[in-house]
Amino acid sequence: MSVNHRPARSGHIRQAQTWDDPAVLSTALQIQPDDDVLSVCAAGDNAFALAIDGARSVTCVHPHRAQLALAELKLLAARVMPVQGLQSILGFDIGGNRVSLYRRRVRDHLSAEARTWWDAHEDMIRAGIVQQGRQAQNLARFRRRVLPLVHRTKTIRDLLALDRPEEQRTFFEAHWNTRRWRALVRLGLSDAMLAWRSSPTVRRDSEADSASQVFRQRAEHVLCTIPARTNYLLHGILTGSFPDLEAAHPYLSTTGRAALAERAERVRFVVSELEAFLKDCAPQSFSAFHYASIFEQLDAESHSRILTLTARAARPGARICYWNRLVPRWRPDALAVQIERDEALGATLLARDRSWFCSAVQVETVR
Repeated sequence: MSVNHRPARSGHIRQAQTWDDPAVLSTALQIQPDDDVLSVCAAGDNAFALAIDGARSVTCVHPHRAQLALAELKLLAARVMPVQGLQSILGFDIGGNRVSLYRRRVRDHLSAEARTWWDAHEDMIRAGIVQQGRQAQNLARFRRRVLPLVHRTKTIRDLLALDRPEEQRTFFEAHWNTRRWRALVRLGLSDAMLAWRSSPTVRRDSEADSASQVFRQRAEHVLCTIPARTNYLLHGILTGSFPDLEAAHPYLSTTGRAALAERAERVRFVVSELEAFLKDCAPQSFSAFHYASIFEQLDAESHSRILTLTARAARPGARICYWNRLVPRWRPDALAVQIERDEALGATLLARDRSWFCSAVQVETVR
């Protein structure tokens, strides 16, 4: 593991966990042992999934120092502690002396920058890291203030016990799709709609009606067609916890943590804007690109510039994967000679995606 620091924003943790489906990402990128991956880090969870998949290297880029301090702590905790310690320090258990774990087991292994950041934010460790950040707090408010007005705890529990799509469809029509649920959908009280309210790009490139429709369609698809009992992302959205950490984010499982610990030195953190990083890249540096949902906050011109720089930094045949939430973004026609878009695979992966915080999956290949 290495850390490169450039002048960057410090700030606060915005996203403590990743809500993009790692199985979709793995299928899209098809990681091979000689792959060098560039990943927009966010919370780090899906970057770790690519390391677990066997990538030769994973370079994690993010402009906010806090997000990389978070990812670095997760990685080092996975390297130096058994899976129970990793889960505990991140706040997946109830109680526990998390700060003591940090001080005794993890702190001295962190880079100086990450150590300084976490020393100043031990209160987040004490409260449970995975419950921190704007996104987690938005979801917590949704569960605490809004969802109880729509469905009883028993209704939520009964839904999450189902694992056959036909049973879920029947339950949805009989018990879930109430007038209050439909009102909630119209209001668009989702993570995506919260972003719509705050992002000029989303406000400009999408409409409230279409945003509400995206939320309705995706929520209904996930609730009715993907087995609920084993969908850890759905459990996390509706209850705030995962029923089985062995079947949640790959790095939280026993085998996943062991694989990540073994490959921790393959992961590199860089504090930088993505576009600036790509401008400095040598040609053909990477063979796979994980861009999460970064283009949701960028205008069309920035999206095109980043894909142009990506093609320059990519080896022939390099694969690119990213999600759309409310803003439609895919390879523009002007780049068709350089980058091929696989619409069919993107549609297939969207149908499998266990999260409802997306409207499309983009899979593209550099020619």
